[in-house]
Amino acid sequence: MNRFSSYSLLFTLQWTKTALLFLLMILFPSLSTNIVVLFIFIFFISLCSGWSAPLLYGILPRLTPQENLVKVNSIFSFSTQIAQAAAYSFTSVIVLLIGATSTLMMNNILMIFGCFALHLSLRSIHTERVIEPSSSKGAALLEGWKLLFQNPSLRIVTCMDLIETFAGTIWIGAITMAYVTTVLHKGEEWWGYINTSYYVGTLIGGILAWKMSTYIQNNLIRSMAIGSLMFSILTFLYGMTSRGFIALFLCVLMGPCYQIRDISQTTVLQSSVAPSLLSKMYTAHGALISTASGLSMLSVGIITDLFGVRTIYILASILILCSACLSFNLLKYDKTEQKNISL
Repeated sequence: MNRFSSYSLLFTLQWTKTALLFLLMILFPSLSTNIVVLFIFIFFISLCSGWSAPLLYGILPRLTPQENLVKVNSIFSFSTQIAQAAAYSFTSVIVLLIGATSTLMMNNILMIFGCFALHLSLRSIHTERVIEPSSSKGAALLEGWKLLFQNPSLRIVTCMDLIETFAGTIWIGAITMAYVTTVLHKGEEWWGYINTSYYVGTLIGGILAWKMSTYIQNNLIRSMAIGSLMFSILTFLYGMTSRGFIALFLCVLMGPCYQIRDISQTTVLQSSVAPSLLSKMYTAHGALISTASGLSMLSVGIITDLFGVRTIYILASILILCSACLSFNLLKYDKTEQKNISL
């Protein structure tokens, strides 16, 4: 990241990912029976996606004024949710209708369009100069981690993200299915209803965050705190109810709370460091979150087997409440800082 511009690196990664997908499409008839090679392809495609994610979030603040960051993050989140909902809903149907190879071809065409759209979007920062760092490679690797833990605001928000990552694994398919069958006593189709309700809620949340962008921008930490608190309460009620339609309604309500909290936290992260350092900060942040996610999936499964699925939702609501308390603590710290500056 020190040696190459964000534009060049992100653009190269997207084209590399497209090339790998194109190669996968060509070789798919023979690879479909070779699971090991197929997994290798998936690994490198995922590596490109994981590498480009911090670059993308780091570039967004360079493309928009800071006062519009919440609005841009809301639109970005909303469009991502729409794309994911469409992909999850229709991919299996498309595969059944036209086959796996033709579906991969459609995907490659969309990826090529995406690369051209990326080029058009990032032309304004294409000419950015990359200054060769004087620091050692070890210092460059540690720079993102230092940013996370030396900046008080980033440190608190990162702790919140880690807590919420552990809590967020309650939404993996196996836990939701156990909840549907053992708590709601419904059929497997309710697993789909739960997921759909939550997606509807997040889409509504994206629109609400866009409409409320001015208020959220001016009250980032307060919005983050209220969103976390409401999400904690709704998660607790969701875990305690045994009525299917109430569970669906609570899922819809969770969406806006989650989106407002998430968009606020994203904007706080983007506003806490210089734009040129965002990619490094997001790389360290992403590594922490990925590690926490893997550990939490293992922990959630063990806890569910030992204590039942209700327990895991109650535990998740307590964790999210702890995150909300941290955000209120951050709000208190922010007010103290502003008071000291005014003095």
